[in-house]
Amino acid sequence: MHLILAPDQRDKLLEALERAGSKEIGGQLFGELLAPSKFLITELVVQPRAGSFSRFVVDLFHAAKAAMRFFDRTGHRYPTFNYIGEWHSHPSFAVMASSTDIETMRNLVHETDFAGNFAVLMIVRADAGILSVGSWVFDPQGRESEAKVEVQT
Repeated sequence: MHLILAPDQRDKLLEALERAGSKEIGGQLFGELLAPSKFLITELVVQPRAGSFSRFVVDLFHAAKAAMRFFDRTGHRYPTFNYIGEWHSHPSFAVMASSTDIETMRNLVHETDFAGNFAVLMIVRADAGILSVGSWVFDPQGRESEAKVEVQT
């Protein structure tokens, strides 16, 4: 899988990381299908409430509202514009998925009401304004792999 982080979304992400400081933050990723397995991240949702030094918990109500807004704005054209996955920061740790992160994504793609073919987990951090990104793809069949993230400037 190849993900492209649009410049405006990169800037939004860096601002959110700076505001959160040493606390983990996160949200959802939405975007546009450009080609098979190639997506442009057009909307990176930032959950308003940060987590702690070592943990971030998704606010399901906020996530559902963000999804509804995205789908309304894109005309419910799901084959082209859709949910891509989740993101959160590791300001004090490497941009590697923890065992909790992996288990959370496995549970997400195996939920009975999960309608997608996959979900991406993107973990980020900023050091002196330089963005580091790690990303993985999970699917309901149990396949897991790294995803390439191209950060546009």
